[in-house]
Amino acid sequence: MYFAAGTSHRHYPRHTLIAVNDIEGDAGERVLCRMLDEGLVLLLDSGIFALTNAHMRRTGCTMDEALALAPEEIPGFDELFDRYVHLAGTYGERLWGYIELDQGGRDNKRRTRARLHELGLRPIPVYHPLNDGWGYFDELAATHDRVCFGNVVQASMPARVRLLHTMWERRRQYPDLWVHVLGLSASEWCLPCPPDSCDSSTWINALRYPTVKTESSALRRLGDLGPGFQYVVGHNPDNDRFAASKVYADTMTHTNLVWRIMQQRVTELGAPPHPPRREKEGPLCPAR
Repeated sequence: MYFAAGTSHRHYPRHTLIAVNDIEGDAGERVLCRMLDEGLVLLLDSGIFALTNAHMRRTGCTMDEALALAPEEIPGFDELFDRYVHLAGTYGERLWGYIELDQGGRDNKRRTRARLHELGLRPIPVYHPLNDGWGYFDELAATHDRVCFGNVVQASMPARVRLLHTMWERRRQYPDLWVHVLGLSASEWCLPCPPDSCDSSTWINALRYPTVKTESSALRRLGDLGPGFQYVVGHNPDNDRFAASKVYADTMTHTNLVWRIMQQRVTELGAPPHPPRREKEGPLCPAR
């Protein structure tokens, strides 16, 4: 499943990731309820990405440095925690899932998750391969049915490919585990190293950055479309942006369908989606 992240100007694809920080007040909850009533499959993001980005811009630190801070060291965490608990507690049974508040390293995530468990919540844990250690993935995989895989969204393409290979190799030992890759667009790399689901906000890039419009076929990027393909804002900008977002949402939905069909074809050709590791393949170890 390919979840659409980011705001879309009133139109959303069927599979949507919505962040806690985007659900503002009662008005935001009314929008959330409308989306659920319309049958959308919603994954609730904790809002930690927005929180650490704001801290990064405010202090000049890197994203990794901001994400590594303990919850009590980053401004705004307590308010976000309370809002998260309210939304997950109120709407959790209607959501596809809700991602944990993954602020801080491995030990901080354990501590925050324990607080949520005490409140009766069961968030999807997040594994960061670059700083959580190899054993932590096994710990999560052995105790949860779903795991989020991070460190991808800001990685360079070579690093991203290595991370996806790492995800693929690690999860082969847990064929019943669902792995969601955070910040990954459905692309050609989702075929040789397939996650079960992913999310990205690139589907609305053309609304956020009017000069950018890329297209793909069979999950492979073809290139940029010229100015002639741009959606022209006329006398009613709100309606025009709504129409444009609907076009991009439809494109997102079709991309999801293409991914499913292509993965099904791969399986039909005799390649199981999550083949178990064989002993002769040797032990897993970090590449040097």
